[in-house]
Amino acid sequence: MLTAAVASLIAKNGAYLRACLEQTGLARPVTEWSVAPERHPAPGESVPDLVLIDLDRDQDACFAFAAQLRKLRPTSCLVACSAVQQPSPEVLMQAMRSGMQEFLRIPVEAGRLQEILERIIRERGPAEEPEAVGKLTVVMGSKGGVGSTTVAVNLGVQLAGLTRKRVVLLDFGRPLGHVDLSLDLQARFTVRHAIENLERLDSHFLSGLLTRHASGLEVLAGATDVDEWQHIPVSALPRVVNVAQSTCDFLLMDLGSVYSSEWSSVLHLARTIIVVAQADVPGLWTLERHISALIAFGLEPERLRIIINRWHRSDEDALKAFEKRIKCSIFARIPNDFRQVSEAANLGAPLSRNHNDPLTTRFRQMASQMGGVAPPAAAKGGVFLNLFNRASTR
Repeated sequence: MLTAAVASLIAKNGAYLRACLEQTGLARPVTEWSVAPERHPAPGESVPDLVLIDLDRDQDACFAFAAQLRKLRPTSCLVACSAVQQPSPEVLMQAMRSGMQEFLRIPVEAGRLQEILERIIRERGPAEEPEAVGKLTVVMGSKGGVGSTTVAVNLGVQLAGLTRKRVVLLDFGRPLGHVDLSLDLQARFTVRHAIENLERLDSHFLSGLLTRHASGLEVLAGATDVDEWQHIPVSALPRVVNVAQSTCDFLLMDLGSVYSSEWSSVLHLARTIIVVAQADVPGLWTLERHISALIAFGLEPERLRIIINRWHRSDEDALKAFEKRIKCSIFARIPNDFRQVSEAANLGAPLSRNHNDPLTTRFRQMASQMGGVAPPAAAKGGVFLNLFNRASTR
């Protein structure tokens, strides 16, 4: 992960360049500077790994600013940015003399910016910059109706309560999202608004799209019209995820049960993918095929976690046979309590019974594993399986 800054005399351009950087997922934090002489960094001040400098106003001030940065940190990568299609040779020469090494046209081509950042990271080498650990946990269902939204919502609520840190839940379920209904939220903005405003989608703008629940969980609501996903390019979703990861401590995504190979780039951003299923014949049949598909996308089996929802003790024979066949363990069994879950869904509320309730306790235990906090006392009736440690195969 690189540190970065944008420098501009035009606020709109600075905000745009910041959004472009945050959407790569490779730069954090991203600060905004002015190139005015009185704002120049002083000796001893920290200069980030990468600085994008907007040349579209007062180029002489921009060149002086770049020269000052070059003196303070010769190894920082300085990139000139301009809306001019073809800068004059004189401008390019002055940019090079002031220490700028790259040129980007505005609007920025996302692939070109990504290429520059990846090259800087490669040049620094693994010894200089260890690989950043992603914050994203994807929750998906083996088929519709297995309770993936219930799992995502209650994990998010418990995680926010246990850690007291910022937790965000993205509702990418298709064709319609149900997270806001599950929490009785009146969301003003949805994933569509994030996609329609990609040019200015940075951490500040995304925060304005989120709806906060009383528990502290923040939600980017899902689609409210069945046609919305026809106008949402899946290729843009990783940019939304990258910005979301820069805004929070823990990021969850309710993916629903509908996806295809074009979602591979989204799934590869996840540190953990939870697949929720039921222990019936259709549920286990589709679960096995989902696992095969995810592995075919290039996802390591260690990232996958299987949760059996609405579990009964009578399911154990079928589950043991399933584990033996796919050579992978089931990580959690969520006990069946249809009445409690139905009441919560109809009220638009998370599960909230007392600490001795097996269902609520199970979600609290899972959240403690995600958050790295001390687990609460185990509920009667069994030991919780460690959900988020490395998977074991047999």
